[in-house]
Amino acid sequence: MTVFQQQGYEGATLAKLAAASGLGKASLYHHFPGGKDEIARVLMRKAIADLQRLAFSRLKGSGSARDRLAALLDGFCDYVDQGRGHCLLAVLAQGGARPYYGSEIAAQFQDWLQMVTAVFEEKGEKPKRAKRSANHFVEQLYGILLMSKILDQPGHFQQATKRLRKTL
Repeated sequence: MTVFQQQGYEGATLAKLAAASGLGKASLYHHFPGGKDEIARVLMRKAIADLQRLAFSRLKGSGSARDRLAALLDGFCDYVDQGRGHCLLAVLAQGGARPYYGSEIAAQFQDWLQMVTAVFEEKGEKPKRAKRSANHFVEQLYGILLMSKILDQPGHFQQATKRLRKTL
């Protein structure tokens, strides 16, 4: 996963994937006959499951809407290692990988946005406003992550997510 996260889809060659896994190319093909595409697809599904488990599933917990949004934020922070890590879904949703994975990732995000929208509605927002609030919240999460990557400053991520938490 690290190779895809750091090198992108285009940079994740079978040689790099083999080196990172400690396996030879032949062993990789034995386990993943579809090659790099199959590896990326398996990792994408794992990333979706991890984000669901760590972050978005917290929206269905008990507590106030604000507390559940804060729990989602905490889970996202854990998923990206407090800004030190990457989101594989963001990497695969852009560049040369987009034609292969973009629609599946977009569909997953639509589902998650609906979950976030429902929580904003529980906070008392009307449906259109709740949808805008949900989009803005998720946009802020990914914008904060991107900016911390551009600046190469995980501390920026941590400060910005603290500010975001206060807006909930």
